[in-house]
Amino acid sequence: MSGAGDGTRSRRRLSAGEIAALVSAATAVVGLLLALFGVPLIGGSSPGRPVADGAAAAPAPARSATPDASATPEASPSIAVPSGWRRVGAPDLRATFALPDDWTKDFGSAIQSNWSSPDEEHAMSLKRDSSYGPTPKAAVAGQLEWYRDPRKSSMADLKVATHRTRQNGKEALLLEIDYHYTDQSAPRKRVEVFVAGKAGQVYQLLFDTVATREGLAAQKQLFATARAHLLIDTSVR
Repeated sequence: MSGAGDGTRSRRRLSAGEIAALVSAATAVVGLLLALFGVPLIGGSSPGRPVADGAAAAPAPARSATPDASATPEASPSIAVPSGWRRVGAPDLRATFALPDDWTKDFGSAIQSNWSSPDEEHAMSLKRDSSYGPTPKAAVAGQLEWYRDPRKSSMADLKVATHRTRQNGKEALLLEIDYHYTDQSAPRKRVEVFVAGKAGQVYQLLFDTVATREGLAAQKQLFATARAHLLIDTSVR
């Protein structure tokens, strides 16, 4: 019998049964990773605009016995944020969130906190509000009505897709918008998740970016990481 140190000449061919077993094991591992660390669906480009790599269009969700790949794991203060990120407390919003170390705060109020990347290619916002109602569905409808008024939002040619998802262990809605500013022609993409908090408030986590291939790929990672580390109702007992 050949020993383990005989080199490549001692390798034997795998049988069909052994190959099938390896494929089955690999599939099981991939399924487990998706179930634990599902990445939210953030595709759905505007009609006529190519879908960027890493941002495939999301199909309409259907009820299924399989895990929801757009769900995020339950956030916990004990889960360390990735290298290059930091956790930020927002007592007025009763929330804690994470963002890259070099991002800076642009605006803060009792209901909203806005941040941007150093190159201003990406923007992030966390909002806690009851203006449009206590449910994600009502909040999405009210926010879209505001977005569609260019006098208020400065947004034009909106192409909108909405998907069911889960956030912080609750049913939530994922909103994607392809658009451009009224005074600019460069396409942009906005992704946001709406999840109900306590006391009739709805949390709204938003990332907005210039819709280049590189920008969309970065946005996908930013949004997924931020969702995984969002803590809501942190001061409510």
